[in-house]
Amino acid sequence: MKSNGSVYVTVVFVALIGYFGYQWWFNPARAAKQRLGEVAFALSVPAKETDIARIGRLAQLRKYLDQDLHLRIGADEIRSRDAAIGIAAGWKPPAGSGDVHFADVQLFIESDTAAHAYLAVELTSLDRESGHPVVDLRDASVSMARKNGEWVITAAESRELPPLRPGAGQDPR
Repeated sequence: MKSNGSVYVTVVFVALIGYFGYQWWFNPARAAKQRLGEVAFALSVPAKETDIARIGRLAQLRKYLDQDLHLRIGADEIRSRDAAIGIAAGWKPPAGSGDVHFADVQLFIESDTAAHAYLAVELTSLDRESGHPVVDLRDASVSMARKNGEWVITAAESRELPPLRPGAGQDPR
């Protein structure tokens, strides 16, 4: 006959497996964050990208953006997915640069079909003259909607971060 301790351990173990299984498979926050990662990957330009690979990357990006996308980058405004993809297609950083990364993502699921994220966009590219990496960092606010079972970006706004205080975050050497 089993002891009560073994039964309790088994019940707790099954509950933990169920909880983590739900978090991994069904949690809408995980799916929305994964979509943001896919967008960052599709925006990044790999070294030595062929024209066919570029077309495939931009086709993937098209799936992640709503048709009626509304972007505001500083004072510039873009009001369609096709215009945004055209800008992404025209961006040709030097070879070996063009990495987009979303950091400090704070995601809020507002309903089954709406989410909002606040994040930092880090764009790493190479300076054409020196060849050194340059990081452009901006805050962004992103609205997402679940359409046809998939999360898509419906709107985004990006502002340049304020400059660092003198001496803050700089190499002390």
